[in-house]
Amino acid sequence: MTLQTPQTAQTSYAAQAAQEDIRRDLQASLEARRELGHEYDQHFLDALVEKLTRQVQVQQPAQTPVSSDAHAGESLALAICSMIFGIPIVAIAGGEAQLVGIIVACAMILGVNIAFNLRHR
Repeated sequence: MTLQTPQTAQTSYAAQAAQEDIRRDLQASLEARRELGHEYDQHFLDALVEKLTRQVQVQQPAQTPVSSDAHAGESLALAICSMIFGIPIVAIAGGEAQLVGIIVACAMILGVNIAFNLRHR
């Protein structure tokens, strides 16, 4: 069971009211289209698209970009994990494949870190 806060209840009510407004507008437009005939189909479709576009823009929450602080925190976490897991991986790779193993393990860790940071620019 989820509790509905006054804010979520108000948002839900506003969405339902907006949906009813659109329904009434579309019903009126559909009735007008029936009365005017098929020659006004394009105008009817344009009005429908405009109303739906406005509704989507109203209901769609504003997209907030991820702050640079969040990216810095994620980068730091990846760097720490790379060190924690990288040390034993490099040690195992060095024990099994000597210098080539160390180079490959370091290159893979470096590649993951570079890919992550390039993706979040």
